[in-house]
Parts: sequence; C-alpha cells; structure tokens
Amino acid sequence: MSFKPASAALRRLPRPSLMRAMGWMLLVLWPMEVIRLLFGVPLLAGGASVLFAVYLALAIVVAGYGNRLLAGVLLLGITILVVLDGAGSLAVQGLSDAMVFAAFLPAVFLLRNVLAGDRRLLAYRQTVEAVDANQQTGMLLVGSHVLGSALTVGALAILSPVVPPDAEEARRRAAALATIFGISLSVLWSPVFVAMAVVSEFMPHVPLWKPILVGLSMAVLGTVTALVFLGVCNKGRLVVRAVIALRAIIPWVALTAVVVVVVRSVTSLSTVEAASLTLLPLAAAFLLVQPRANQRVALKKTRQSLDVLGAEISIVALAFALGTVMRDSPTVQQLVQGLFGPEIAALFLIAMIVAGMLLAAMIGGHPIVSASILLAVFSAADTALTDLILCGAVLLGWACSAMIAPAGLIVIVATGMFQIDRRSIIFSRNTLVVLLFASLGILALTAVNAVIA
Repeated sequence: MSFKPASAALRRLPRPSLMRAMGWMLLVLWPMEVIRLLFGVPLLAGGASVLFAVYLALAIVVAGYGNRLLAGVLLLGITILVVLDGAGSLAVQGLSDAMVFAAFLPAVFLLRNVLAGDRRLLAYRQTVEAVDANQQTGMLLVGSHVLGSALTVGALAILSPVVPPDAEEARRRAAALATIFGISLSVLWSPVFVAMAVVSEFMPHVPLWKPILVGLSMAVLGTVTALVFLGVCNKGRLVVRAVIALRAIIPWVALTAVVVVVVRSVTSLSTVEAASLTLLPLAAAFLLVQPRANQRVALKKTRQSLDVLGAEISIVALAFALGTVMRDSPTVQQLVQGLFGPEIAALFLIAMIVAGMLLAAMIGGHPIVSASILLAVFSAADTALTDLILCGAVLLGWACSAMIAPAGLIVIVATGMFQIDRRSIIFSRNTLVVLLFASLGILALTAVNAVIA
C-alpha cells in the first residue's frame, strides 16, 4: 500500500471529512469571488456571501483550541463595539470585505505549487548546492528572499534540500536562520503576502507603490544586517553572484509585483483583489509550460491545501470585521484621542507598534489581528505619524515577528525542514539580529517620517 504524506497529514487533522467538505466549498467560492470581482454580479455576490458565512462557521467548529479561543475574543470585541456604537452594518461590511481572501489565498497556494516544479528554481538550487558552506548560507538568504516574495513559505520546499539532513547542527541552524530571515524580509514589500494586503486594505488612500518602496528599502537594510551577523565572507561578490544565479527568476518576481501595483493603481480594486486576479494568469502561464506530470502534482497539491485554509481565512475575516468596526467607532476614537496625540514623538510611536507586534507574536498572537487593531487605532488618532510610515511600521513589526514567532508558519516550517530545535532559533543570540534590525528599521522610518511629515 502506497503512503501519501498529504493524505496522512489530513487524517491527523480534526474532523477530516468536514475539512474536505470545506475544501470543496472553498473550491466553489474561489471562482465565484473571481467572477464577482470581474463582473460584479449581484445575485452571485449574494450567494457567495451566504456560502462564505457557512464556511466561516464551519471553520470555527473545526479549528484547534487556540484558534477557537482567538475567534471568540475577536467576536467578543466586535459584539461589544456593535452594542456600544450600533455598528452592525460595519461588522457585516468587514466580513464582506474579507471574503476576497477566499480567492486570494487559494491563488497564492496555486502559484506556490506551480512554481515549486519550475526548472529555473531547481537550477538555482543546484547552483547553491555547488558552493561552500559559508557562501551557501549567504545565497540561501538572498535566494529565499527573492523566491519567498513569490512563493512565500513555499520557498523552503525549494531550498531546504540544499543542506543534507546529516549535516552538522551548526550548518543546519545557519541555513534555517538564513531562510527564515530571507522569507520574512519579503513580508516587508511583496504583495503576495497577506501583510501587504492587510495594510493596503486599511490604508487604501496610500498608493501601493509607496509602502512597497519603503518595504524594499528596509529589506535591503535587513539583508545587509543578516549578512554581517551570519559572518558571510565577500558579501558584495556573493550578492552579485546570487542575483546572477537568479537572473531567470527575478523578472517574474518583479513582474508579479509590478502587475499588482498597476492593476491596483488604474482600477478601483484593492490590493488583495488585484492580487487575486493577477496571480491566476501568472500561475497559468507557468503551469502551461511544465510537463503534464508536474501540472497534475501542482493542481493536486493546491486542491489538498484548500482543506486546511479554514483557520487562516476565518481569523482574517474576523480581524477585518473588528478592524472595520474599530476604525469608525466613536468609542475607540474618543479613547485613542485621549491616549495618543501629535505631541508624542514619532520614534516612540513606531517603536511601540513594532514592539507590540513582536510581543503579541511571542505569546502566540496572530499578526493579522495585531496589525488590524494597530492600523485601526492609529488611523483613528491624530499623531505625528504619516500614513505611509504607519504602514511601514506595521510591516516592519510583521516581518520581525515572522522571524521569531514560536507559532509562526515560517519558523515552524523552516525548523522542521532543517531539523532544528525551534528554541535554538528563537531563544538564543540569534534573536539579537532581529532586535538589531528592528531598531535600525525604527530609526530609518523615523528619519523618513521627519522628511515627509
């Protein structure tokens, strides 16, 4: 009897039959949401809303204890503000806006699974395998950043085989740290990540290219910081070598970001809506040039991944609803105006946002929740922060959180694939580079805020 890891993993999940049913529901919601975005069919939108509400209810039923508790806290917060402010319509609007994630997340997973079999990525992996251990760590950092900006966590599946399972622990730890940092730095600017979608959704008046440009600048700062910390030799030459090795991949990564920005700029679509539509033809283009066997594997893995997206979609939907209610809540506005004012230094506010997200991540909080709350709170306050720097601060906090969050997907997958104890990444001197990068990022954002304020 053949052993299928994906099926076995699904059997270990709670109520697998119900989760498979949810996967099929998401497979129906996905094209319905795409059609709604393209043509705005009212009847279809109504049917999708009903199906999405059922999907969210089932997602909470099958969620683990932690996610169920988090959902309960979010629902309690929404209920309190709805009662105090009569904001029921805002809560419904927030849930309706979050329905687009039923198209966005499946599109991201499809692109990730399609690219995983692309010959250009496999060629890059062979290039990395051929260099010495010190240079390999640096190339993993640069490569995981570039690949992570399109593949997200899927970049680990491409790069982790570079280091043999029986390699010494120090080498495996350095490789894990490099890939964690590389992918997490992509959070700062890539529109494929939920982070940019959430920031843009709460701050739609900020042109998308601006937070992307700020994020790219901080990603460069983070890459330099990590290269120095990892003790990589010939840093400049290594970066050039890595870029040359990635020359067949970088244009596609840039094209993904540019197309999303252009569609976002010339249409009324939000960032997450633009990404939901543009990632599909990009994935299809990659899929069509691959062998049939690769096509079947990519489509099968995408279908299986739909079964386990319920928790993430439900949390982001509830966080969006809470953030929407908070943003226009008179109760929250009165409270915030009493706590924050224009007299408080921008440096302190940026540091508070980043530190708050880091603390929330370390105790198991979801960055979607902390980011939504912080964006809602600070956008309702009259502070010394410009809207662009508020976006940058949240993205910086999200990226740094992704580097050390014990329950974060990037840390969990990376430490598992490189067979490293999670504590050796989080509770060690390695955390110092996160704090150093966060501090440098806070200072950089403060300087930019002073220039543009």
